[in-house]
Amino acid sequence: MRPSGGGKWLDRLQFTLLFLVLTVMVHHGFSWMQSWIQPFDPYKVPEGSAEKVFQSEGETGGVIDWGDRLKLFLWLGE
Repeated sequence: MRPSGGGKWLDRLQFTLLFLVLTVMVHHGFSWMQSWIQPFDPYKVPEGSAEKVFQSEGETGGVIDWGDRLKLFLWLGE
């Protein structure tokens, strides 16, 4: 049995510390889930010697007609 005066403060301190520890753990868990779920960024600057390339003309060197360009936009979102 605990003494009547100091037991309440010790219980409150334990509860507060446990609450803080669990809050930090949940925060880190949600941060990890967010980084895991977040999709790949296609506009990220390439690393190393890689270069980002975009070709707005067709293989023959001519401009792609608007129908093909619309299909490409709807397919890729770019």
